[in-house]
Amino acid sequence: MIAKRIPMNSAKKSSFAGLVKYITSSQGINERVGQVRVTNCQTEELSWAVHEVLHTQKINTRAEGDKTYHLLISLAPGEQPSSEVLRDIEDRVCSAIGYQNHQRVSAVHNDTDCLHIHIAINKIHPERHTLHEPYRDFKTLGDICARLELEHGLQQVNHARKKGVSECRANDMEQHAGIESLLSWVRRECLEQVQGAKSWNELHQVLHENGLELRERGNGLVITDQAGTMVKASTVARDLSKSKLEERLGAFENQRQQTRASLKQGKPHPRKPGVGRVGRSPPPASKNRLRGLSTLQSIQIDSGKRYEKNPVGHKSDTTELYARFRDEQNAVRHTKAKELAAARDRRDRAIEHAKNVAKLKRSSIKLMATPGLTKKLLYASTSKSLQEQVTSLRAEHIKAIENINTSRKARQWADWLQAKALDGDQDALKALRARPGVKGLQGDAVAAEGQKQPAKAAPIEQDHITKEGTVIYRAGASAIRDDGSKLQLSRGANFDGIETALRMAAARYGEKITITGSDQFKELVAQTAAIRSLPIKFDDPALEQRRQSLQQAIEKERSNVGRTDRGRAAGAGAGVDGLNAARGGRTTGAGRGAGVRGRTIGTGLSGRAGTATSGRVTVRSPGGTAKPGVARVGRKPPPESQNRLRALSKLGVVQLTHGSEVLLPRDVPGVVEHQGAKPDNGLRRDVSRSG
Repeated sequence: MIAKRIPMNSAKKSSFAGLVKYITSSQGINERVGQVRVTNCQTEELSWAVHEVLHTQKINTRAEGDKTYHLLISLAPGEQPSSEVLRDIEDRVCSAIGYQNHQRVSAVHNDTDCLHIHIAINKIHPERHTLHEPYRDFKTLGDICARLELEHGLQQVNHARKKGVSECRANDMEQHAGIESLLSWVRRECLEQVQGAKSWNELHQVLHENGLELRERGNGLVITDQAGTMVKASTVARDLSKSKLEERLGAFENQRQQTRASLKQGKPHPRKPGVGRVGRSPPPASKNRLRGLSTLQSIQIDSGKRYEKNPVGHKSDTTELYARFRDEQNAVRHTKAKELAAARDRRDRAIEHAKNVAKLKRSSIKLMATPGLTKKLLYASTSKSLQEQVTSLRAEHIKAIENINTSRKARQWADWLQAKALDGDQDALKALRARPGVKGLQGDAVAAEGQKQPAKAAPIEQDHITKEGTVIYRAGASAIRDDGSKLQLSRGANFDGIETALRMAAARYGEKITITGSDQFKELVAQTAAIRSLPIKFDDPALEQRRQSLQQAIEKERSNVGRTDRGRAAGAGAGVDGLNAARGGRTTGAGRGAGVRGRTIGTGLSGRAGTATSGRVTVRSPGGTAKPGVARVGRKPPPESQNRLRALSKLGVVQLTHGSEVLLPRDVPGVVEHQGAKPDNGLRRDVSRSG
């Protein structure tokens, strides 16, 4: 688990509302935002909580720095703790840096291979209204993460800081942008040569051959390239710091001093003849000839090795992809520049037109034969109208600029690959998966050893693709992740989600499936394969034996249920035949067709087949007693209704209402009202019977 602060370089750009909007927005990805939590606010409603925090921040008028603390907590790949564990981690981490009583909004994100929590914290205390800035928070965050990893059984990470700030920023750029940093390029290309230099002249010469230059900056040294990108020499290697180099090579001498010293020690170079004015006099071979540019010879100049912002070393060839990337980005920059220039031109022309109209109005007012006070009011009205119009035009221009920046936004290499992969470019998806540091899915997963077959069509809806090349599919309440070699259920591992993952693996690799992960997950997979009767096999012998035993038990249970259902159908058929035989009619044969093994079907109270008594049906089981069958409906009333005469008013009725209905007034005669049931004692016959 890693916890780090994401700083805001400019305090003026910091916004609690903007940060909350970012961490709670799905951005069109269903798997992006999980649980959203509001803490230490008077309301659970997100919008009202944001207003409450902004009001609290406005109360503190002395603080000039950033009033919002952005905290990121990231778990290891494959870890999916429960909601209770995530809440405990958030509370403990915030308490460790002194924000246990501060207002905060947190959101769990699932759109990457590592589950992470974004926390927006108000630095202003809600009661004291003072700003709290944690001291050495990176040290405190590392200590609390180490304790939480042990308590919750999470993957342990070495939280000791081994890299400096500059090196960490270079690594972040390589991870997020996918472009090799100047620091990594210098270490890879010329670090050994620089460390082996015996003098300042040799050191400068090695750097010059690689398109670099060593300069003094502050109290140290920096290495810069021709574009102005620089890196501290001590960050490249500790023995390249200014103090270490001066101990080894003497006092520092810059490159210009070395050039002057070499010129003083050696002979002056002979002066070369000057070059005449271009086009003044052509060379003899080209006199009296008209040649096109295509016929002129070009000079190939080898400038040596130079640092270029190329992709970090991939496991696959990305030359063509990177050429497409550079062409598209150049086209985007060119189009953006044209649109920005056109927007500025429209704004300037609109403002100039408004000024000309106002100038014409003032000229007309000047020619009017009206009192001075009236002219003064008209001048003021014209000036105010012009000011409002100019303000409106500038606001429209700002909105147009924002739209252009959003639609023509330049992408980094990794972001471009991700966008192309979302559009269905398989080469871009392979390049994402071939990036260095991509380890694939960890934990509970479904895989196979067979050769991958070409996919026909996506069986389920694709939701997102991460920068590691993991494709996220939606499968009902579950989410299935695919890294090209394994399938993983990120959350909600139920029978439906596991069945979808198993069917995808079978369609892609064949029927032999590999299951990795916990024993609980393997048991759930075996149960799913047995219950859903999936045509697959597991390469693990124990798991395959478990699936077969579950499959046999389920089939046996289904056969028992089927025999019971057929027995019930046979009994019903025999009853129909018995009734028809008792009435002297024809039998249907349903009893014979639906007979159940081990049962004797007969008609009659005595249980003998072919006899009928009072129309009753008897179904005899081996060794059992005969049970009376159910007689014909309406033939004989039940005991509680025998010897009684019931009126229609006592029977249940169904009322069908239609038309208009009104309430009757109180003075309506009683004969119109609905009469209740009257006692029927006078109609009863005196029959004495038991019970």
